[in-house]
Amino acid sequence: MYYRQMAFSDFRKAQRRALWRRIRSWFTGEELELLPFDQVRSDLPFGGQRDLGVRSIPIENIVGSVSRYKDFDRAFLPTQEITSERWVNIGTLRYADVELPPIEAYKIGDVYFVKDGNHRVSVARERGQLEIDAYVAEIDVPVPLKPTLDRAELRSLKDYAAFLTETELGKNRPVINSPDHALNLSQPRHYNRLAEHIRSHAWFLGEDRDAYVSIPEAATSWYDNVYLPLVEVIKQQGLTTSFPEFTLTDLYLYVSEYRWLRREERAGHPAAATERLAEIYAQAPVARIIRRLNTATWIDHLILAEERESFLAQTKLAENRPASDIRLTLAGKYGKLLEHISVHRYYLGQRQNGPVSLPQAAASWYDHVYLPKIQVLRELGTLADFPHRTEADLYLWVMDHQTATADLVREGATD
Repeated sequence: MYYRQMAFSDFRKAQRRALWRRIRSWFTGEELELLPFDQVRSDLPFGGQRDLGVRSIPIENIVGSVSRYKDFDRAFLPTQEITSERWVNIGTLRYADVELPPIEAYKIGDVYFVKDGNHRVSVARERGQLEIDAYVAEIDVPVPLKPTLDRAELRSLKDYAAFLTETELGKNRPVINSPDHALNLSQPRHYNRLAEHIRSHAWFLGEDRDAYVSIPEAATSWYDNVYLPLVEVIKQQGLTTSFPEFTLTDLYLYVSEYRWLRREERAGHPAAATERLAEIYAQAPVARIIRRLNTATWIDHLILAEERESFLAQTKLAENRPASDIRLTLAGKYGKLLEHISVHRYYLGQRQNGPVSLPQAAASWYDHVYLPKIQVLRELGTLADFPHRTEADLYLWVMDHQTATADLVREGATD
């Protein structure tokens, strides 16, 4: 009888603590509810399930329940009077040192959901117990779940899970399954934008290979060759320190899309770029990033490197003319070179009365258009007058000022 009185007293104390926690949450906004297992099951794609047998599990990692999520709060304090009889009975048995059977729980990531034994968990936690024995069944999901999981994060993970299901990055690049390397975004709706980067990458890969490239294959290429290199630059430039409110993947998204917009502006589409800029970067914190990037010279270096890589990939000049080493110092100008090659390709096709590939046209353009003009500029010593420009820069300037250049050449010839 004495044990039962003690257990009943414990229940009332736990109930009062639950009440005060709820009152405090009205001011703090803290989420107190246990997560419903069915909500997790509906939001996340479940994979395989396996029995792990009986093991001790940390009580603080129990974040939800299959059927009793309204009877207890997140700290497993009782919130309903209806739980009192069962709670007091278990508390009495614990005072009498009666060994209780293990609970039953589902393990998903690093968190647990109670299938049977909610009252036992509540009593154990109230008595300061850190672990509890449980029959555990583990369920695979494509995203990491941590003990801090709440409904807001679950909604975010729903979009992340859809992203991982489409890209299969969790399987092909398992390093992202760890919390430190997960592709976390502050805004769940932005996962579709991230997926769009991969879809675009798939298209460009397909064009380059002249073959279909699946989204999972493109995703691994994007992660290795686009995402990781840019993330490394972002770290080196100290953006993670300057903007701690954003995740690394947030910063990747903002920097990469800002870089694309800058390229669009240089390519002659300022209206579309400005409109897109306003659409994406309406949030005040993101505007601070834009101000920082507007003065960042490394963005221009990134754009230049990217444009040159694209130019060489399309023209194959590095392979077909290894000595060419065409470099520009101004972003947006590699597109002008491609325009020159395209015009040359057209006339070459007319002359040969047949199709000419872009790499073939590029090699011919280099031999018969570009190099002769560069040789003239070398003979005139023009490059010495422009120490911060390259031969390719001067070639473009010459082509844009044909008449003035012809006069210059004639003057040089008569001296």
